[in-house]
Order: sequence, then structure tokens, then C-alpha cells
Amino acid sequence: MSAKRVGQALLTTVLAVLLVVLTTGASGERPAEQVRGVLDGQRVRVNLPATSDPKGVAIFFHGQGSNYNHKMDGTWLDALRRDGWVVASSMFHRENWGNPLSTQDTMALWDWAEEQGGGEVKLYIGASMGGTTSLNALVHADRRPPCWYGVKPAVDMSTMGNVPGARRFISQAYGGQPYPRDRNPVDAAFKLAQTGTTFRFVASPRDPFVPYDTNSEAIVDRLTEFGADVTLRTVDGPHDDPSHYSAHDLVTFANECAG
Repeated sequence: MSAKRVGQALLTTVLAVLLVVLTTGASGERPAEQVRGVLDGQRVRVNLPATSDPKGVAIFFHGQGSNYNHKMDGTWLDALRRDGWVVASSMFHRENWGNPLSTQDTMALWDWAEEQGGGEVKLYIGASMGGTTSLNALVHADRRPPCWYGVKPAVDMSTMGNVPGARRFISQAYGGQPYPRDRNPVDAAFKLAQTGTTFRFVASPRDPFVPYDTNSEAIVDRLTEFGADVTLRTVDGPHDDPSHYSAHDLVTFANECAG
């Protein structure tokens, strides 16, 4: 290649880079990225959308045996991020089963995620044990998002006998003492209804670990009785079946609920 052609190629490359930089700056958008950190000894992360004006912040609560990375790199939660949401997660003291430490973790993550993402927390998303963790944060913390979304959520700790190790983890989470009644979401339905939060449950009658009738069905009935805005989407398949994870349903709920 001649020197002239090399120079033309370099000029074209420089102009292309300048065009990308100028376009990004003019639109206020930024590339998608992750931020990781540690809060009070708990690893945390946020996935940021490609915008400096996000729709809101969603906090994801993992299930038993999982961690702050669970679902955060998958297509389900990424659909929310691609739609303009900040998505945050924490270790939440791992097998916490909604204990007071997990509520403190939630408030620490709330502040950090809003600072990193530049938006307001508007949505909690709970999976399995994360249902109890997130709903207890709704009841026991001084700040509450307007929207809550749960997939195969465990909300009655007295019915977790089929979950391997759950009874031991629940006992450990509460210092070897019985969990307080107001930390068992199905028993705290009245308080949950008073938060003004809009609820969306996704659960399967075929779930062998989190019994449908004593968890999602039971708490939806109680929340409805107490006047809460709540919907239930039933799916087929066992615990953690792909049918639980509809990106369309999650994104639609988030946008309609949060406005």
C-alpha cells in the first residue's frame, strides 16, 4: 500500500472515531458498563444502561445458594438494562432468608446504586428466597420502591421443607431462634398491602420446592383481600424452569408500574 493510501486510511479512522465521540457526547449516551464494589463487607454490582437518563433502578435479590452475580449476566435482566434501567445486586449476606442484616444490605445498596446509576430505585425483583428478602425490606425499611416483581418467590418459611438445607439456613439466619412472624411475608400481608407497592407474582403450580398454594397463591389472596394492587402470572414447569423468566413480562411490568 502506498504512503498516500496509508494516510487516507488513517484519516478515515480518525474521522470515524471523532464521529462516534461527538455523537455520543451530543446524545448524552454512554456505553453499557458494570460497576462493582463492597458495601459493609458485601460484594455489590450494578449493570448500567447506555444512557445518562435511566428509567429507574431495579434491585435484584438472589435465591438460596446464589450470589450477587446470579442472573446479572443473563438475557432476562439484561433486557431490563437494554430498555434503559439500572440493575443492581448484592450478596445480601448470602443465605439470609430476609433477616435484619439483609434489610440493612438493601438500604446500603439502594444508596450506592442510585449514586452509580443516576436514577431512583423504583423496582425490587425477588427470585425464590429473594422473595422473602425483598418483601421483608419493603416492610422493615424506611424507603420502599413503588413496584415489586417476584419469580417462584418463597414467602412462607414454614413450607420450605423440600428445599435442601433451607431449614438449617433459616435457623442460622435468625441466630438459632424462630423467625419473627412479621419476617414471614405471608404472615405480613397486611403490612405489605399498606406500603402502596404494586406487586407481580410469577409462579408454577408444579414447583416442587416452593409450594404454589402456600406461597404465591396464598399471599396473592391475602394481598388482594387487604386491597393491594397485585397480579399473578402462572407458568408451567418446576423451580427455576425457563418459563419463569419472561423478559417481555418483566420489562412490561417495570415500565407500566413505574410510569
